[in-house]
Amino acid sequence: MRWNALKWVLLGGAIVIMVIYGMEVSTSGIERIYGPIEGGQPSSIAAEPSVSSGKPAAETTGDRLTEQRIAKLEKELQEVRRLAEEQAKENGRPIDQSDNAAVNKLADGTAGLLQTVTTSGIKWVVSLFDSVTS
Repeated sequence: MRWNALKWVLLGGAIVIMVIYGMEVSTSGIERIYGPIEGGQPSSIAAEPSVSSGKPAAETTGDRLTEQRIAKLEKELQEVRRLAEEQAKENGRPIDQSDNAAVNKLADGTAGLLQTVTTSGIKWVVSLFDSVTS
């Protein structure tokens, strides 16, 4: 009887730790992409408000850097597109979507592999918990 209680306590503790860790990872990932949730400050950045603009100092500096990077990347993208068009004209073939077929096959294969790995990982975790609880 005592052994079963100990197994249940360990299982419950492991589940609590995994849930809390999962929440932390998902929150930081969401904040990295969409910004702070509900208008709060991000959990990983403690920014102090600046006096002049009312926005946190890290945000105004980050906004300027981001805008500069976006502008630079857009210029590079236009240059790459122009070079690709010139190269396609020199080779005598128009730019078409047939080049993407190999990329699509590779992406499909990678997606299938990731799905298989994920499924087998979930089955392993379930079997692990099954062995602990039985």
